[in-house]
Amino acid sequence: MGKSIRKLAVVGAGTMGAAIAACGARAGLDVILMVRGKAEESGRARAQNAIAAILKSGEMKGSDEARIRAGVVCADMQQDAALLGDCDLVIEAVAENLAVKQSTAKFIFDNASDETIVGTNTSNISISSIAEGMDRDRQRRFLGIHFFNPVRYMDLVELIPHAETDGEILGRVHTLINDRFGKTPIRCKDAPGFIANRIGSMALTSIMNATTEGGYGFAAADALTGDLIFRPKQGAFKLLDLVGLDISVHTVDYMASADIPDYEKPFRNRPEVLCDIVQRGCLGNKTGSGFYRKTKGPKGAERFVWDYRSAQYVPLERVKIDSLAQVRDKKERLRGLLFGDFPETAFLRRVVLEPMWLAMKAADEISYDFRDIDAAMRGGYNWIKGPFELCDLLGAKEILNLMEAQGLEPPAWAVEKIGRDGAFYAGEAKKSAAYLQLTDSRGVIMENGDAALCDLGDGVALFSLRTKANTYTIPAAQLMLAAADEVEKSETFKAMVVCNPGANLGAGANLYEVAAAIESGQFTLLEKGVEDFQKANLRLKYLKKPVVVAAKGQALGGSAELMLHAGCVVAHQELYAGLVEMGVGLVPSGGGCAELLFRATEGLQYGQMARIIQEIDELVLPIAQAKYSMSAEEAMKNRYLRRGDLIIAKADSLLEQAKAAALRLADACWRAPVKGTVTAAGESGYTHLMATVNVMLQGRMMTPYDAVIVEKLARIFCGGDALAGEQICEEDILLLERKAFMELCHNEKTLERIKGMVQTGKPVRN
Repeated sequence: MGKSIRKLAVVGAGTMGAAIAACGARAGLDVILMVRGKAEESGRARAQNAIAAILKSGEMKGSDEARIRAGVVCADMQQDAALLGDCDLVIEAVAENLAVKQSTAKFIFDNASDETIVGTNTSNISISSIAEGMDRDRQRRFLGIHFFNPVRYMDLVELIPHAETDGEILGRVHTLINDRFGKTPIRCKDAPGFIANRIGSMALTSIMNATTEGGYGFAAADALTGDLIFRPKQGAFKLLDLVGLDISVHTVDYMASADIPDYEKPFRNRPEVLCDIVQRGCLGNKTGSGFYRKTKGPKGAERFVWDYRSAQYVPLERVKIDSLAQVRDKKERLRGLLFGDFPETAFLRRVVLEPMWLAMKAADEISYDFRDIDAAMRGGYNWIKGPFELCDLLGAKEILNLMEAQGLEPPAWAVEKIGRDGAFYAGEAKKSAAYLQLTDSRGVIMENGDAALCDLGDGVALFSLRTKANTYTIPAAQLMLAAADEVEKSETFKAMVVCNPGANLGAGANLYEVAAAIESGQFTLLEKGVEDFQKANLRLKYLKKPVVVAAKGQALGGSAELMLHAGCVVAHQELYAGLVEMGVGLVPSGGGCAELLFRATEGLQYGQMARIIQEIDELVLPIAQAKYSMSAEEAMKNRYLRRGDLIIAKADSLLEQAKAAALRLADACWRAPVKGTVTAAGESGYTHLMATVNVMLQGRMMTPYDAVIVEKLARIFCGGDALAGEQICEEDILLLERKAFMELCHNEKTLERIKGMVQTGKPVRN
């Protein structure tokens, strides 16, 4: 394997080029963003404006903007071409035009070194056609590197070698994308649309045609094309608005004119409804209107949807699909609709089966392994299940029979495989994971219905939740206490890792459990549960063996409090952490207030009271607004992470990295922290905070009940009845947390907020 890629140049400073450059700098690479000067504006100025625009757009929200600005050198193609000479990789991200891409590739090769790798970020254009005319040495260093938009959030990067691309060079780029960018690189064949756009564009065309031919409105179609069919929950047309309708038209038009097999061409007709709305200048969210439009009216935000039949926007009304609504199991609900005889059956058969059929027919043309198609659709289009995974889930034999009944003849290889194995993945499980997985644990040490302690091997124990959405319950807290005792006394274990299944560390406390206790008047049981959770978190904090939390996705409320008490956190860079209990009418009560207070004010003395109050102010206001970090970098800035915690790019490697960190800490003779005290802000701090609350109340930035909750937060963070300058311990703050929590549980407005969140998933502002 050749040297690692450390210096990256991006040529082209459009949305994609600027985003690739910003993400490269965020990953710690040295980056050059190079663009041609235009009129009176130099290329350097255009590149600087592009970086400023991508930061302003919010795509990089929460990331370390100073690192990005410092890590990107803005350059002019005419004046600074020599800067390409020491770059390890140059990615061309210019317009989707063959001639422009060919001339740009030539410019790069002419100015780069003889070892520089050159990639083209194209969504459709053949890599071989761009490489045509290059000499052999340049061809072997050239490949397609297709990022998806938005670059920061989309997991897939398609790597497209052509016939002459050097395998070792492909491997170096694969390592860069996987390890530094933290994305999933998938090798594709150089065929029209590659993998994701080939299947995804047909899926969208099928949906648009099925919608108009079936007489559906866009809102109704969205209700049928979201998580019901294991795709993004917002539905196809909301998603198109988000991506941009002009981009969709470009992809549809390209695929319609591409050199594709005859069997596919009937499914590539140009959806007139899409072209019509684009011609009207409605390009989706970026223009404020697309299939949907939101405006401000006298009663607040008003939402409209485009009615293609009357060619006007009409008020958006909630759509409810009654057929099989009573079936809770998602698989059985979709099976019932596909194989039954309901008003939605014909529509769903078309939108589910057509792209699934194409994935089977085109598998050998577009991929090196059919399983890569599933991964590409999950990573590039955010499908919950790829086409082969969904086929297996619904019953592969029955689905193939249904395809034939619909006039979609499955290819021979698929019929043979299903006839032999019964499923695409039978006897040929998903590709072996490259990293340690939760399923790799070596046996259960103890468990209950909500959590388990397992053996992760090499002297490391694994604590993991088993609840819906990884919520914390009273049984989970009780098992955590028992697990901590077991690990501490064990001769087998020298460290413990906490890692939960799914995409998120957790959503905090189980609100169903809290609401049920309040409604039934079981306040003693509820308070005991809060106390157990506090004890469990403190037990982890002061355990005589290191505890490492693997944090990813959302770490909200109680989940953030658990993370705060770990000896070390290994966090994925996309970590959204915060104490958001305000939204359900509560205060943090698992020790989160105490831990943040100690982190912010530890060591500050009475003579530094102004500093203490400022630190408390900066802690309380985000909690009062239920804010959470937009990245792990921001979580560190907000003290949810500490300087010794690790931020990693590759989410799949989280458990493996956490285990390695636990072993390093254990081998370095881990020392548990020593309990201490902090200086109370007392009445002066409380008065300052309440003055801020009054200003926010008068400015209608919070409701009166918000103010009630924040008053209790002020008491907690200022030490309750403690005098200014008095030394208070952790237990003092924990007692204040519990007291405030229980007082709020007796207020009917808190119950309203909890039930509102449980029922709608949205906060109630009462």
